[in-house]
Formats: sequence, structure tokens, C-alpha cells
Amino acid sequence: MSSADLFKEPNLKQITVWSRGVIMNKDARDVVVALTEAAAKEGKYVQAWENYVDLPDRINVPVRAYARISSDPIASRYVYENESPDIVVVLEETLVKGVPILKGIKPGSTLIVNTRRSIDTILKFLGDTGNLAQIATVDASSMAEAVITLSGAEGATDATGIGAGIAAPIVGAVAKVTGIVDVENLAKVVKNPAAMRRGYEEVQVKTLPPKPAIEETKLEAKELLKQMPFAGTVPSPQEENEGMITGNWRMKRPVLNTDTCTQCWTCWIYCPDSCIKKGEDGPLFNLKYCKGCGLCAAVCPTGAITQVPELDFED
Repeated sequence: MSSADLFKEPNLKQITVWSRGVIMNKDARDVVVALTEAAAKEGKYVQAWENYVDLPDRINVPVRAYARISSDPIASRYVYENESPDIVVVLEETLVKGVPILKGIKPGSTLIVNTRRSIDTILKFLGDTGNLAQIATVDASSMAEAVITLSGAEGATDATGIGAGIAAPIVGAVAKVTGIVDVENLAKVVKNPAAMRRGYEEVQVKTLPPKPAIEETKLEAKELLKQMPFAGTVPSPQEENEGMITGNWRMKRPVLNTDTCTQCWTCWIYCPDSCIKKGEDGPLFNLKYCKGCGLCAAVCPTGAITQVPELDFED
């Protein structure tokens, strides 16, 4: 029995915020804390926490923070993850590509993305949008800067305040699109109320036609056990490890100009993840594992490698 069947809470709203490790997980935490503190001012029962299974201490790794808001006491308060979110917030646009941000969403759910791109552009990368009722975009990064700090991490005291960065316009957009909290209560919580109100006013929304989500085939534990190798041993990967695809950490991808490449192979030497192979016309990038660190572009002596935003590519 899943926790969704165990706890029937019709008045509970689950909010999942997707972000990037280190560079944006503070803002993800601020989003869930700001929304729950504003809801608490309205007499609601609330929870806010981060998912440490996502390894948030790794730079750029996809990470999640969660919030729960209800008019009733929260029965599922010890369930670690939001299995069926009503609202999904994406703080960095490339997370819509190759990351299961819509997994498990309830019918009538809302997606809000921090991006300067159009809603139709974002929709191209989402795959199955079943159960999604509306999608909204807000260019929060033009209204505030991400707060890069470990202050407040892992339950420590947060000395920087709540909602000083991009979290402020994001929570304003969430309030406008979903009505989950009153904007005036948010203004009492966030450190940057001006940016919050900009997000509230400038968010763009598109309603989607209703359609069910594609049901996933879930394997039973006995079937998974049969698929395990003898004694739980795992073959050592020679070149690739299908169990650790890290290309979805990447926000920008390396692009080679073969006309200026001298095939000095400096990039091949410096790549920390061995994502570069020697090709006839120059380096070949393995995008399944390239995290977009940009080191190859930084060390290229001729400037033959440039970093291009990942969402400029549809593959």
C-alpha cells in the first residue's frame, strides 16, 4: 500500500520545488519556508523541509524541497517525500529537460518555471503533461539574484533571511497562479517584498486541456529481486555507468568549432569526468555524463569550445 492510499487528506496541498545543488538550494528552501510561514499566518497546518536523498551538497545536482499546507492536521507528516504534488516549482529552467519533475502530480496540478522563455518552448521539453491543468512562467532571475550560501543548510540557523533572492518573485507567482496563500502575508515573510510583488504581477499563465497521465508500470519487489545480479555484485563499468547518468546536471553544453580546434587535446586531459573522446575532427563530448562544468571551454587555448544554454537544443 502506498502512502497515498494510507493517508486520505482532501484538504492537503503538496508543493515540490526543484532546484540545483549549492547554487540554488537556498532559494528552494526559501520558497517552501516562505509559503508555509505565510500559510501559518492564515491558521493553516504546515510543513517545510529539504530532500537530502538528492545530495544537495553537490553543485548543480537536481534537488528538491517540499512544503505541505492544509486546513487540517497533517496525518502524513512523517512521509519523507511528496509523492503526489499539487504544485511543482522549477527554479532553474533546464530541469524541465530530462528530469521527472511532473512525476506523480495530481489531476489539476500547476507547474511554475523560472525562465525568460515562452510557455510553449517549455512545453516542448516536458513529455507527458497528463494531470497538468496549467503552466506558468516568470523571469524571476531578472528580478533578483540567486542566494548562494550554506547558511541555514541542514537545519542550521539562517543568517541571510527568507526570500532575499529569486525565491521572492517565485512565491509571488505561486500565490498569483494558485491562490495557495495571501500575497499580503507573503509580504510580511519575505526579505524582498518588491521582487515578490513583481513576480505576482508579471507571471504568465497558460491553461492546458485536461488529460490523464500515462500510467507507469511498477515492478513488484519480488520481480526487482529477480533482476539483481548474483550476491548483489555490480559489474565494474568500463566506459559508461547506466546507473549514474549525470547529464541532467548540465545547464550549458560544450559546443566545438572545428575550424579553430587544433586538436591539442587539452580539454581531453582536463575533463574531470572523462566525458571527452578523441575524434577525427576533434573532441567528442559524451552528453549523457557531461555536467556542463565548463572546464573544457576554460582551458581551450584557441577558444574553440563555447558553452551554450542547454534549452537551445531539443535533443
